[in-house]
Amino acid sequence: MKRLLGVACLFTSCAALAAQDTPPVQDYHYGQKLDIKRVVQQPDLGFCGIREVEMIYEDSAGQRHTLRYPVWGQGCGNEN
Repeated sequence: MKRLLGVACLFTSCAALAAQDTPPVQDYHYGQKLDIKRVVQQPDLGFCGIREVEMIYEDSAGQRHTLRYPVWGQGCGNEN
C-alpha cells in the first residue's frame, strides 16, 4: 500500500512540474514586437486553410513563451 501511494505521489509531482514548465499562451497582434532568440517548437503546417497554431520560443533572457497566431496551412493540394 505504501509503495502504491509513493508511486501515485511521484506521478502527481511529475505532472505538477510539467505544468509549471508550460508557458502561458500569448495571442499575437499585428505589429507586436517579439524577442525571439531560439524557436523551441514550430507548428505543423500540413493542413489546408487558415488555422490558429502555437509556437514555443525562448527570448534573449532564456524565458520560454508560447505564441498563438493564425496561419494559412501548406497542405492544400491545389495551390498554384
